[in-house]
Amino acid sequence: MKKIVFILTITSLLIKVAYADSVLRLTQVADTPGQIIGVEILKVAYRKIGISIELSILPGKRALKESSEGRADGEVYRIFEIGETYPTLIRVPTPLYYIESSVFTRKYDFKITDCSALSNYSIGIVRGIKHAELCTEGMNNVQVFPYSSIMLKLLDADKIDLLITTKISGLVLTKKMGLKSIYPLFPPLSRKNVYHYLHEKHKELIPKN
Repeated sequence: MKKIVFILTITSLLIKVAYADSVLRLTQVADTPGQIIGVEILKVAYRKIGISIELSILPGKRALKESSEGRADGEVYRIFEIGETYPTLIRVPTPLYYIESSVFTRKYDFKITDCSALSNYSIGIVRGIKHAELCTEGMNNVQVFPYSSIMLKLLDADKIDLLITTKISGLVLTKKMGLKSIYPLFPPLSRKNVYHYLHEKHKELIPKN
């Protein structure tokens, strides 16, 4: 039921102009299974106004470069702060849904209070994933990876202590990769709304109010 509400809300925000039967190319971050939910919502929403979407599945930082410089038409979803950092990316104002930024490990067990509780551990994050970059800003022992799958393999091999990813992506990838010793700590670091973004060249698809 919630997904239907999101679809209807987003559809009402997208204005049908001279885009009928056209295609928008959106970037999707590689190794993020949670974004598949956003893809399916957007496919339904855009179909209602005669637009098809194609996906370019890229590493997180490269995806932002492609979309913010206009070589792609937008992002499937990102957190609110992306719109503040990349002014050429226009945020569709209604959240698509939310993500839970979570810590995964294979040998520690402690209650998550906030990001500062992680500062004494070696931490893995993916380049271009803003919620993880914000959490580890200023920390010394942070390793940055191009893909979540690489980061998970190194966590499983005890090369890092912790990693930060979304809860759904971490759970799906660990199951897919057969990494049975890796688990999330509770509670999640944060719950953040995520938004669909379009490059400014398509801003007429988004109402001004």
